[in-house]
Amino acid sequence: MKHSINELLDVVYRYYPRGVGIADDVDEQLRSQTEEHARLVAAQIQASKDERWQSMLRRIDDRFPRMLMNRSLHLTTGGCDGCYSFTIDLRKSTGESLWFQISFLAPYYIVHRSCTIEIVKQVSDLFVVVFRGLRFIVYRSPFDPGFVSRPDDSLKFVNIRKRYVVFDLSPEEQLYAEWISRDIEATFGCERMPPEIGTVLVPDVTTGVRLPGEVRLYDCLFSDEHAWVRPSPSEVSAGGVDIEASNLTDSLIAVLNVLAALYHILWALMPEVQSGSSYWVVTTDGVLRREEVIEALAKIRVLIEQPKTARGIAARRELEAATRELEALVASWDGHGEAPAAMVAWASRFLASWPFDPAPGGSS
Repeated sequence: MKHSINELLDVVYRYYPRGVGIADDVDEQLRSQTEEHARLVAAQIQASKDERWQSMLRRIDDRFPRMLMNRSLHLTTGGCDGCYSFTIDLRKSTGESLWFQISFLAPYYIVHRSCTIEIVKQVSDLFVVVFRGLRFIVYRSPFDPGFVSRPDDSLKFVNIRKRYVVFDLSPEEQLYAEWISRDIEATFGCERMPPEIGTVLVPDVTTGVRLPGEVRLYDCLFSDEHAWVRPSPSEVSAGGVDIEASNLTDSLIAVLNVLAALYHILWALMPEVQSGSSYWVVTTDGVLRREEVIEALAKIRVLIEQPKTARGIAARRELEAATRELEALVASWDGHGEAPAAMVAWASRFLASWPFDPAPGGSS
């Protein structure tokens, strides 16, 4: 691959505005007024004028007469795709047409049948990370770029079996695909995009027929007219996977810092934790919530009045001061958005001065 997943997402966000017109109902008019959409239309019109495209179609038509259909005539007016499309009619022999789609937004192409494309795979809805001496279970996909900064790098930590049953061409289809693919690669200098890349979800955008949360790289870089992934049970839940802390986004690290400081204070005051009869695992969906912090602070306030652990007694003054500071920060926080910078700074100062043991395992 010429690009990482993050680089491909950056390409998409040049042509599809993030978060515009999708707050409630999808507002296509609002989206069409953005700079990104204007850039997409300009790319479509420019692509329609590319002589390489027309020359390639002539070569393929000469090679396979009366079998080619140009599916990109709409590009001259700024259509809805990010690719050139054409089909080879094999219905007399295979009963289907063979689709070729070449992105002009990124140097990739795909070959597939006209039928619904299916991917059957096991996907994880959570990941585990050891951070600041605690073990966090994060109820987010390990491939969500909003929480994992380099999802392509994290693949080496993921033990998810994938079974792809897509793009499997018959021997006759392969004969056509091989010849045409060589011409595509020579003409445009591109390579075929594999399904595990093309089906990556793109957060915070919509396309003509895809709603937020349904949009995949294939929809943006090629076309959304195909059902690239069938709904469940094509995607089957799998267990959590381990992710390195270095692969987390800054926003998630900020949340985990606050939670780590909060639960280290609570942990130091709980006899059952200190005795080793139970051990901490902190669960989160990656969002810091005011009610969660207030609930933990209430438990801390009860325990700190009469600490029952040697560690809590020795550090009572320090823990109480840290607790009061956090209570003041929570009182001035509306509880919405990312973790406040002042709260993250408080957590970083506390954790820098607080000696903690290596991460325990288990559940709280």
